[in-house]
Order: sequence, then structure tokens, then C-alpha cells
Amino acid sequence: MYKNESRCTKTLVWSILGLVFGILPALLWAFLLIGSIAIGEASLPLVVFSLFFTALGVLFTVLGIRGLSVVTAASYCSRMFDKDSDGFITMDSILSSKGSRPGSSFERRILRAVEKDYFSKLTYDRAHRMFELSDRVLYTEEFTNRFIGLNCPGCGAPLKIKHGMSAICGRCGREVRA
Repeated sequence: MYKNESRCTKTLVWSILGLVFGILPALLWAFLLIGSIAIGEASLPLVVFSLFFTALGVLFTVLGIRGLSVVTAASYCSRMFDKDSDGFITMDSILSSKGSRPGSSFERRILRAVEKDYFSKLTYDRAHRMFELSDRVLYTEEFTNRFIGLNCPGCGAPLKIKHGMSAICGRCGREVRA
């Protein structure tokens, strides 16, 4: 599993709460405003108050939908990463499997999930538009040249280190031995 379950669960909960606390108050205040206008008792403070809380409700709703869409993209990618065998998967292959194209909203949601650390055990190379799964063991011609995927014990960054060697984590600077 490459999806960071705790982060995604928190986002999911906050997104659902955003939807609930966005839609219900917005509807309540909109109906209150419409009802008070219909019976002719709409005062300026009531109108301003209703419009403010309706706008706030719409904002919470939009943020909730955005959070849900990013978690959905992370879940889709995590399923694709689980199926991959060599440890490398391109953004273009993810997009084509979803029927999207480069620059689409789906790609932006995936990149947002990467920025928010919704994935673990992988790195994303923006220049090559490729994900590298750090927990895969890659073998070359000789057994002694194999790479092992590890996570840094200090910061959790994914690392690939040759078997029997050590490396410095690019994120926190800690020395890690394979």
C-alpha cells in the first residue's frame, strides 16, 4: 500500500465535515432569506447575515469536494503502484489508464496528493514525470549490485541504496545503511 492511510483518512474526515457543515447551513440560511423576503420581513442585517453564512457554506462545500477528489486520485494511484512490478511508473501511464491527458485536472489532483505527502515509499521525479517505488528490490546482472528500497528512519523519505552500502538522506541528511 502506497497511500498514506492516516493522512488520507484525516483529509477524508475533514472533507466530509466540510460538506456537511457547508451544505446544511448554506441551505438553511438561503431558505431563511427566501422565506423572510417572501413574507416581506427581510431586514438588512438578516440579508447580510444570511448571505455571509451562505457564502461560507459554499466555501466549505468547495473545499470538501476538493479534498475528496485528491484522496480519490491518491487511492487510484496507490492501486496502480500495487500492480507495478519494476518499481517505476510514469505519470503518462497513470493518466492514460484513467483516460486523461497531461495537464488535466486529474494530473493536478495527483500532484497535489504528492505535495501533501499522501503517498509513502515513493518519490516523484518532476523532470521525467515518473514515480519511483522505493520498496521494490531491483536486481541487475550481478546479485552484488542489487538495490534495496528503504525509508529513512529520520524523516521517512524513500531511498534506494546498493546492498551493503550506506547513503545520505537527501531530505534530512541522516546516514542510512542497507
